[in-house]
Amino acid sequence: MAIKDLISDVVEQSPNRRSLLKKIGIATAATGAALATGGLKLRADPSSPTVVDVLQFALNLEYLEAEFYTTATMGKTIDQVGIGISGSGRSGPTTGWHQVNFSNSTVFTGTVANQIGNDERNHVTLLRTALSNAGVEPIAKPELNLDALGIGFGNEAQFLTLARVFEDIGVSAYGGAAQLSSVTTSPYIGTAARILAAEAEHVANIRLQVARLAIATSKLDSVDIIPPPSGTYFFSVDPSTGLTAIRTPAQVLYLAYNAANATSGGFFPNGVNGNLHTSSSSPA
Repeated sequence: MAIKDLISDVVEQSPNRRSLLKKIGIATAATGAALATGGLKLRADPSSPTVVDVLQFALNLEYLEAEFYTTATMGKTIDQVGIGISGSGRSGPTTGWHQVNFSNSTVFTGTVANQIGNDERNHVTLLRTALSNAGVEPIAKPELNLDALGIGFGNEAQFLTLARVFEDIGVSAYGGAAQLSSVTTSPYIGTAARILAAEAEHVANIRLQVARLAIATSKLDSVDIIPPPSGTYFFSVDPSTGLTAIRTPAQVLYLAYNAANATSGGFFPNGVNGNLHTSSSSPA
């Protein structure tokens, strides 16, 4: 399995992520579109998610990424720095983390991590505010296990390995959500495009650091494009199309849970909150 390959790579580096999901603009746009048509539909078939489904799913993954960057850089969880985490569904603690010693000034790893962390916390607040303004209770932060792969906090190489996973998955998940009819009809698609551009900048920087520091990586699934030195391409772009990969929410959860047809596991020991909570039967 691809995730196991990733673990093997990191074991060599240390004692021994998506969307993860990067859909802030999409989710916000979807909320605006729903309000314009007279309200938000609260439940739907997972194969045809509503705008609320997309928004809540995105919030699960923004909690994950915000916690990852905030604990690594600040040694605190997001609620300890004033970010809201209460809401509907099952809540839980964030475990498996400690602050990372960022000592490498060659590629500004610590500075970049701090800036991305600030972005991710803002994304959580944006999603929660969008839902609340629409009259919908945001989901609570679910229980998170940041040590699901046994990596991420031992050193900078571990941190960048996991950051690359989160960021590449996030861009592909954001692109996948953009295909949904509930999103493509949104009047806020321009905002979604701007957020996607910001997220693409995140992943490009992380991938360049991985290449510059010669950190080994492994493919997560068939659409994953790994950076040098293990791969060839600095950007997570299919050279035959000039486009980034896309993953459905279920395919994202396959990677987040590290299991097929599952409703919990991996980074989410008790699963994600909301209607989109089951992983696909196979990876992308």
